[in-house]
Amino acid sequence: MKRIVSVNLLVLVLSVAALAQNQAAAQSSQSSQSNEACHVYVVDVERARQAFEKFEESGKAQPDAKALSGIETLFPEFRPSMGEEVLTTKTYPFPNSKLVITASVYYTDESMLSSQSADSMLIGVVVAPKAQENAIHADDNVVAEVTLDNGTDAVRAKKYVKVGGRLHLLGIECRSKPKYTPKP
Repeated sequence: MKRIVSVNLLVLVLSVAALAQNQAAAQSSQSSQSNEACHVYVVDVERARQAFEKFEESGKAQPDAKALSGIETLFPEFRPSMGEEVLTTKTYPFPNSKLVITASVYYTDESMLSSQSADSMLIGVVVAPKAQENAIHADDNVVAEVTLDNGTDAVRAKKYVKVGGRLHLLGIECRSKPKYTPKP
C-alpha cells in the first residue's frame, strides 16, 4: 500500500511540473478543437519508488522535475476533437518495448446524464502488441467517464501493467484549460 501511495504522489508531482511547462505554450496558441488538453504517461513503478525514497522537494517545479526525470515518460499533449459522438485516438510506443499505447477520447450526450448536463466525455487507454482502433472498447483497457459542465476541469484513467517483467503505471489525463481573460 505504501508503494502505491508513493507512486501516486510521485505522479502528482510530475504531472504538476509537466502541466506548468505545458501551460505557457498552450496559453499562447488558440485551437478550434476542444477546451481539453490530454496527455498519456507511463511510470516505471520500481524506479519511481527508488527515486521517491531519495527525493527531497526543493519547492521549485523545474529542478524537482529534473531530479525525478527518467522514471516517467510523458507523451506530447493533444487536444481531442470535440463534437457529438466524435472519437479522437492517439498512439504512442510503449517505452523500451515493441508494444503500442492507444489512447482515446470520446464525447457524447447519451451516456451519463447528471443534474447539470447530459454531455459527457469518456477517456480510455490500453497497451497491446499493435495499435488499437479505439482504446475505449479494447480488451484489457481502462476507461473513465465524466459529465461535462462548467465545473468539469479534470479526468484521469490509470492502471498498472507489467511489461518486460517490470510494473508500470499507465494513464491518460485530460484537463480543461481555464478561460483566461487578460486584465486591462
